[in-house]
Amino acid sequence: MNSPAPPNWIDDLPEPARRDVEAAMVSRSFARGTLIYTRTELPDGLYVVRQGTALFCLDGENGRHLLLKIIRRNELFGEAAMYDLLPAPVSVEARSELMVSLIVAADVHRLTSRHPEIERALAKVSAANVRNLLTIMEELSLMPLRERTEARLRRMVREEGSLLLDVTQAELASMLGASRQAVNIVLSQLQAEGLISRQVRAIKCNWH
Repeated sequence: MNSPAPPNWIDDLPEPARRDVEAAMVSRSFARGTLIYTRTELPDGLYVVRQGTALFCLDGENGRHLLLKIIRRNELFGEAAMYDLLPAPVSVEARSELMVSLIVAADVHRLTSRHPEIERALAKVSAANVRNLLTIMEELSLMPLRERTEARLRRMVREEGSLLLDVTQAELASMLGASRQAVNIVLSQLQAEGLISRQVRAIKCNWH
């Protein structure tokens, strides 16, 4: 399933900065299910998704995890650790066969020193991620399950630019911090009301 890719953050850089960024990139590939890094590890650098998807998760000591986001083409991850040089705040796992462009940490620091506009671009991405996390916290803390299910689905439609969402029921339950059984009840209600239809590994939203 192919959703429209979000704009590539590199495209807005001035030509000299964009050329240096692209020259520093190396290709990496990961098999489905591969842990790219965990919350105890410092990422190797800045990753940009070229093909496939990845899971952006908070892992609990009890084995449970909260899925914060499905990372898709042109999106980047690993940028937070480039600022504070601390272990990653989340774990990232390849959701499918995944191809990324990696800028190793030393090159990230070299590039941001040479081109301040790169640091501004990364700060903009980080700020957007913080805003997204605050929205997730608000939904989890303040909304009942039915309301936060609708809110998350509507937000995913806006982010992906498509009414057909590439997300499984298990993934949605992990995003909502709820059991699959509870989410199944809510999805059945939404489907009975004509608001969604469930497909194999996907949910189609019918609102406008």
